[in-house]
Amino acid sequence: MEGIRQLHLIDFFVIGFYFTIIAVAGNYLSKYIKDAKDYFTAGGNLPWWLAGISFWMTGFSALSFVVYSEMIYKYGLTAITIYIVGAPALFIGGYFFAGKWRRARQVSPIGFVERRFSPSLKQIFIWTGIPLRVLDNGLRIYATAVFLTVAISNESITFTGLVWATGIFMIFYSFLGGQFAVVITDFVQFILIFLVVSFVFPLAVNDVGGFSKIFEIPDKFALLAPPYDIFQLVTVFLLLLIAYNAGWGLIQKYNCVRTDKDAKKVAYSLGVLNLITPFLFFAPALFAIIPFPELENPRFAYIYMGIKVLPVGLVGVLFSAMLSATMSSLASEYNTISGVVTNDFYKKKINKDASDKQLIFVGRINTILIGLLTTLFAYSIQFMTGMNLFDIMIKAFTAFAPAIMLPLLAGLLFKKVNSKGAYAGIVAGFVSGSIFLLLNIILVGMYNEQFVSNSQLNYWLNQGWSSGSILLNISITSLALYLGSKFGEISDDEKRRTEEFFKLMDTPYVAEKKATSISPFPAIGITLSVIGIGFAITAFVVEYMFERQDWLWLNLLAALIFILLGGSMWYFSKRKEFAG
Repeated sequence: MEGIRQLHLIDFFVIGFYFTIIAVAGNYLSKYIKDAKDYFTAGGNLPWWLAGISFWMTGFSALSFVVYSEMIYKYGLTAITIYIVGAPALFIGGYFFAGKWRRARQVSPIGFVERRFSPSLKQIFIWTGIPLRVLDNGLRIYATAVFLTVAISNESITFTGLVWATGIFMIFYSFLGGQFAVVITDFVQFILIFLVVSFVFPLAVNDVGGFSKIFEIPDKFALLAPPYDIFQLVTVFLLLLIAYNAGWGLIQKYNCVRTDKDAKKVAYSLGVLNLITPFLFFAPALFAIIPFPELENPRFAYIYMGIKVLPVGLVGVLFSAMLSATMSSLASEYNTISGVVTNDFYKKKINKDASDKQLIFVGRINTILIGLLTTLFAYSIQFMTGMNLFDIMIKAFTAFAPAIMLPLLAGLLFKKVNSKGAYAGIVAGFVSGSIFLLLNIILVGMYNEQFVSNSQLNYWLNQGWSSGSILLNISITSLALYLGSKFGEISDDEKRRTEEFFKLMDTPYVAEKKATSISPFPAIGITLSVIGIGFAITAFVVEYMFERQDWLWLNLLAALIFILLGGSMWYFSKRKEFAG
């Protein structure tokens, strides 16, 4: 876009330097993997706050900035309203589900299905659950490639090439160090992303002339604006209530902490983050309306604003933050899915006597395969027309989340739900969801050219369809769960396992603390300090090349924050052992 400063060579150096440090840290941390439990659940001894931050980074990627930047630019504070409904979903989940998931005492998110239901049903959960994760993660890779199109303005590099390059890099990062490396680098990337957005927000306010100018932007301050209404808000809440509390990624984080009380703290901390972060993170895309009132593609609103107000050097930090957010989310997702396939399929069905070394090797191979499949879907998104990324994401979850997640939650809470009911719920929900989604794709393809002139048609085939689909799919899945459990006969063995499972649910869980538990703070401290030193050197190079004192001090401030935090973490590691 004309008037947008291109990334300088120094920005690319910052991006390359940052990811080199992260890759080295991940490779270094891989030496602490002693068994499969270390690889998939970080030994089950993580502090609750570190697991919470790690999951927050799992759910927060470049997709968040692209999706919500587009929404807030077009519809104003509606985007914030939709985002924060995740907070009550997490608070509810923390109270009802988090502790129970930890008490299930399983390595993988759905390992409890074998104990609660049956081995055969567990395999159905595995293979019906993976497609939804692939769809969701494919959207994240696509959104990251959108960011990179701004950074790399070269006609010889196509968007398709960027999608594949992003996907392959994410695979490389993900399989190095397992869950322990993921959560450590997640924390570093959490600091990075908070740092850069904390710079963008006040600089953007100052650039547009202060808050008084922002409040002059017309029609952007309604809490809900068409086409997003109260029904869409309820839709998103129901989806997040299901997805957060039966999603493989969050369950995996629950399995990383020492107690069921810590698991609840993970959920509550996530709820707080969902309340306090969205305006800080996405408001600059709203402010972008002032300098960029006619953006052809609002997905770029935050990126353009960030490039406009940040100095050379910190722009590289911005892009590092966006890319690292996707790295965090995909690394955790790939590790979780790989853990499910490795422990609950490979070990159970193919090689029951597999050693820990074999399981780690197979886990890494599965990570590569899952990553390639995800990237293939990301490539296909560019051919979908008539829907924005938020609507694509919502449609995918409304179609498949009830079928694969409601039986998990029902089995966790209710003793009367059995394997027959769970099987009926999965089949009924999956079939109905697939039919609704396929029909919707056909209709959107037929009528998408009329959406501009016919807002009602646009609403009913996008937001209205999603609202109706989620209610129907939840109803159909729940009814099938009830009827299958009521009329389906189960074996005495399943009855025995059910009784044992709910006795387990009544027993608080406290993991045995390893005598050789690894403190995360030295690794975090060293990584932050090295990044800070690199940023400090960059600050002086920028000042020498551009002779901008304001740029020097902004870059130095970012460097100082990293060095001080890193030094504090290192000091803390000398005073306190790794504990939950």
